[in-house]
Amino acid sequence: MRQEAVSLLRCPICRGAFSLQGSSLVCGGRHCYDVARQGDVNLVPGRRETFYTKELFVSRAAAFEAGVYAPVVEAIGEAVRRYAPGDAPVMADAGCGEGYYTRSVCAGEPFVRIGFDLCKDAVRLAAKSDKGSTYFVGDLANIPLADHSVDVLLDVFTPANYAEFARVLRPGGVLVKLSPREGYLRQLREAAKDHLRHAQYEGGRVEEYARQRMTVLEERAISYTLPVGQELVRHLARMTPMLAGVPVEALDLSGVTEITIDETMVVGRFE
Repeated sequence: MRQEAVSLLRCPICRGAFSLQGSSLVCGGRHCYDVARQGDVNLVPGRRETFYTKELFVSRAAAFEAGVYAPVVEAIGEAVRRYAPGDAPVMADAGCGEGYYTRSVCAGEPFVRIGFDLCKDAVRLAAKSDKGSTYFVGDLANIPLADHSVDVLLDVFTPANYAEFARVLRPGGVLVKLSPREGYLRQLREAAKDHLRHAQYEGGRVEEYARQRMTVLEERAISYTLPVGQELVRHLARMTPMLAGVPVEALDLSGVTEITIDETMVVGRFE
């Protein structure tokens, strides 16, 4: 748990500020949360996981390490550098998973980095591999961050809570939201079409919802196709919620030799 982040956290029960007492976060209302030896803290104790398992995030990590999403990180970084205010801005990653975007966007630059997710296994993986950021298990419906404490909020394929996003962002702060477009992982969806309720994906409604709730500063498509080997194809199939409920291990993916990444990035402010 990095000290610069402690002052930004708020108790999810009483909204009180925390102090770090030994290896625990304790608020003024005496609510106490233990900090794990890896540095992460669970602010939603008792939460049970469903689709988002440790194995899914291990496959995500493999895809990230292979560079599949490197152009996405570059595009986000360009936007963040353009709009992030001041020195050492606070960047929070909502639905951070194993922390890839938290640590990779503007890597090496002086950001205060915070990542949170409802999956405790993912948060533990993130904290274990990234000591330069602060990670916690947190709920989008009740983000345990102080009002107006964040300069840049990342939302990469995560359900949005615009009321909470507007609350935690500082005046002039920005939300960077990414959502899948029609071509996203289309090769995998084609291979699994007999198991899918909807073979086509339409992401336009997500983008329109974002436009209605904030002032859009920038919008762009991020689209490219990469060659992939069979091991990486399997990791991509295991990690994507688009194949939730599909018997991935039984799929014939031998014909998938390339993969398409097709996303929309919307950058906006709440006025």
